[in-house]
Amino acid sequence: MGKYLLLLAFLCVVWWIWRKGQATRRALQRRSSVREVEPMVACAHCGVNHPLSESLRANDRYYCCLAHQREAEPTRQ
Repeated sequence: MGKYLLLLAFLCVVWWIWRKGQATRRALQRRSSVREVEPMVACAHCGVNHPLSESLRANDRYYCCLAHQREAEPTRQ
């Protein structure tokens, strides 16, 4: 009877260690999926905020799309 209790205790410890490892792995995956905070800029034409990496820059101003950048440029004749 004692060897069965010892086997059961051993299996419980192995199961507990395995579950703890799974929880740690899930926490690491959650942490790695969080994106870094990126600076936001306002479009010089419409004022909509968008990420800096997705913006177009011209004449020290940021635009959300090429159409707004073209509309804001002075016409050349």
